[in-house]
Amino acid sequence: MMTDDEIYDEKRAFIKDKLLPLAQAIDSNIMDMTYHLVMHSPYDLEYVTIIWKNADDQRVYVTGDSLLAISKDVLGKLR
Repeated sequence: MMTDDEIYDEKRAFIKDKLLPLAQAIDSNIMDMTYHLVMHSPYDLEYVTIIWKNADDQRVYVTGDSLLAISKDVLGKLR
């Protein structure tokens, strides 16, 4: 069983190594994508920031999401 830290690391790597290149193939206006974790009791907050070349950054909340759910949430926000 994975620890919370391992799960967060897996999500961070997935977003950078897999989801970002896919999103950039779909929309060339995406500069970068970053995973953020805010540790706050009683629960943690997770979100992905889509950094656009020609628009304001966009935040997508992914707290507790699986890798598949993160993909659906983020790709669903592409303009």
